[in-house]
Amino acid sequence: MAVTLKCPDCGHTAAADDDTPQTCPKCDGTMTRPKYKAKSGPAEVDAPRKAAPKPPPRRRDEDDEDDRPRPAARRRDEDDEDRPPPRRAKPAPRADDEEDDGGGGSARDGRAAESLELDPGFRNRALMRQVEDELARGEVLHWAARPCLEIAKRKGRMMLIFGLVFALIGAAVSTGMFLAKGIPWYIGLFPLLFVLIGIGVAIFGPRAAVKQAEKGWYAVTDRRAVVFTVGLFGDSGQTESYEPRELRRMRVQKAKSPPGAGDLVFKTKVTEKRTDYVDRRTGQTVKSETSRSETNYGFIGIENVREVETLVHNVLLDPDRDDD
Repeated sequence: MAVTLKCPDCGHTAAADDDTPQTCPKCDGTMTRPKYKAKSGPAEVDAPRKAAPKPPPRRRDEDDEDDRPRPAARRRDEDDEDRPPPRRAKPAPRADDEEDDGGGGSARDGRAAESLELDPGFRNRALMRQVEDELARGEVLHWAARPCLEIAKRKGRMMLIFGLVFALIGAAVSTGMFLAKGIPWYIGLFPLLFVLIGIGVAIFGPRAAVKQAEKGWYAVTDRRAVVFTVGLFGDSGQTESYEPRELRRMRVQKAKSPPGAGDLVFKTKVTEKRTDYVDRRTGQTVKSETSRSETNYGFIGIENVREVETLVHNVLLDPDRDDD
């Protein structure tokens, strides 16, 4: 029976009597009988199946990001709507009625001042640091403020004028002594001290007045009224407190400007000075004069003095208080 031989290298075919391999006349390869697979039969069923080749790994690109499964933590479903939102840490509030550990445990309550349209002064951080260093634990601060700067500047101008006038008088007296005959020249040096004092007052007086207004402060708490007076150079000061029983006779002295400003006087210190004129020949007192000066203490030179007076009445002079 004739068979067909085929070269696996070049595909040349030739007829032969049997399936003996022959040399290919085209490429000198070996021509053999090709093997054919049965289309059906038990042989195909019994033959082991080859594993399917694995697909090459897919390259991730931007399109694949949408197909990736997202983490369960990021998915939002219907159950998430019932869950409460995560809690956030709240900053420590600085409420008016909360305790402030940085100020010795003092508290703030500005409602009494705000009802009178007064600024409690709580937003002035520099002022609050000074006031809270003075307050005791549990003491409630209702109002704090500094002296009126406009009044302080007017006071500084008065000190400037006074210093210049004092210096001019000293200069005039010194010049007269130098020009006078029969008076030693060195006597004219003594009035020059008044010139130096007057110039010092004219230069440093206005600065000290402004510095005292910028550093001094007044406060009203549930226990007392506090006055902090700054020293001459503004680097130190003195605190004085007034209990409710010391405030029952307080009075108001209005200032010329600005409108509504003035002094809330808690107490007045009166000083009397007596001057006797003696006759040199007889040694007897021929005349006596008494001078009187008053010094007021309290909230000196403040704005809205009437409103502050009402605040002190409402907070410290309540009829229900028993401070006597």
